[in-house]
Amino acid sequence: MITKKNYQLHEKDTGSTAVQIILLKAQIQKLVEHEKRNHKINFNEKRKKERWKDVPAKRALLKKLAKEKRFFQYLKKNNPDAYEKLKKELK
Repeated sequence: MITKKNYQLHEKDTGSTAVQIILLKAQIQKLVEHEKRNHKINFNEKRKKERWKDVPAKRALLKKLAKEKRFFQYLKKNNPDAYEKLKKELK
């Protein structure tokens, strides 16, 4: 598990890009687990399709994923070393 302490600039740092990515990753993981517990299967005549039961949670997940993507783009542009290190640890 990756911790934010490795990327903090100082003890109370929660605003740097790498730390924000790590915090977002934890929130995304919680939403994914929530979806796994709360999905429903809609059986139509023509096709089977899984759907989200909790639509606001799906929207929140999509927003967080987009935000994470923007943070990664920013980090890659401004601090490529931290970007590469963070990408390796998150995979």
